[in-house]
Amino acid sequence: MEGLERCRTKFTLDLHPSKLASAAQGVRAHLSSLLLRYNDDLEGVMLSYSNARLLTRQASIHPYFAFVRVEVAVDGVLFHPKAGMRLVGMVNKVGADYIGVLLLGFINVSIAADQIRAEFRPRPMERCWVSSKAPRHRLEVGTKLHFTVAAVQHSGQFVSLAGSLLQPGTGADGFAAPPAAAAGAAQQQQRRRKDQRRQSGQQPGQQQQQQQQQDAPGKKQKKRKKCNAAERGEQQPQQAQSAAPPPPAQQQQQQQQGVQAAGKKGKKSKPKQAGDAQAQAQPAQQRNGGEAAGAAAASGKKEKQKKRKAEGEAAAPAAQGVAAVGDGVNQQEKKKKRKDKH
Repeated sequence: MEGLERCRTKFTLDLHPSKLASAAQGVRAHLSSLLLRYNDDLEGVMLSYSNARLLTRQASIHPYFAFVRVEVAVDGVLFHPKAGMRLVGMVNKVGADYIGVLLLGFINVSIAADQIRAEFRPRPMERCWVSSKAPRHRLEVGTKLHFTVAAVQHSGQFVSLAGSLLQPGTGADGFAAPPAAAAGAAQQQQRRRKDQRRQSGQQPGQQQQQQQQQDAPGKKQKKRKKCNAAERGEQQPQQAQSAAPPPPAQQQQQQQQGVQAAGKKGKKSKPKQAGDAQAQAQPAQQRNGGEAAGAAAASGKKEKQKKRKAEGEAAAPAAQGVAAVGDGVNQQEKKKKRKDKH
């Protein structure tokens, strides 16, 4: 379990004069009073001790201090609880808003409801917490529970912990995933990398430099190819624009559109820059041909207008004659009506 440590430490103890007859027994009695108590000097709890030895051969007696100060070396087992550790305890209390755990038989651990995953739901009547994902995953009295330390609280010589079940893999024994597997896999990967580096005889920094040096000429060649391709792509469209003149059919259509737009009132058309450039690049013969085509189209329109006018003038007298005949008939009918009346 995490947090347990076996070490050899030194203590400075103050023995009462009544225990000077057997200093070894006095040292043992004093060390026994330190067991299962939080010690600020050790920053933990002493669980057990062994091989206690007196290092002081002659202890000095101070006139104003009745106790005798001696130094002692001890082999002990210490428990250093820290936030983030993963520990295993036994559930001894279950409530609607907490779970109580007993750690190492003497340290109390409380797990509040906000430190329990949402998959666990309390059942006060059954005095347990049950997982919604696995109904067999129950947290009840007597369950061996894997949890993480959220905070360490110690007042005087007594210590208590605040636990958490928010981390994945925590829970009842049999359902919790042991973190040792992940840690072992990470260690194996690190060892393999170290072995590969040793076999190659190079450090990671040197390997990166060599790779960069190998990749540098290839990158330069790619950049040069891209630059050359871009230059060629820019030159080709410019040559095509300057060498290929527009076809005559397109020229005639553009000229006809310009004539029609000029005939409409209130509308102004601005020639495009591309059309101006093409018109300037055209030879003099093509321009003359385009002007002749425009003049022919204009003359054809004029002839059509003249025909329409002539047809309208010819139809006007006929319409006038028909109207006159109609008036005469109407006058005769009126005269007959007058005679009939008389």
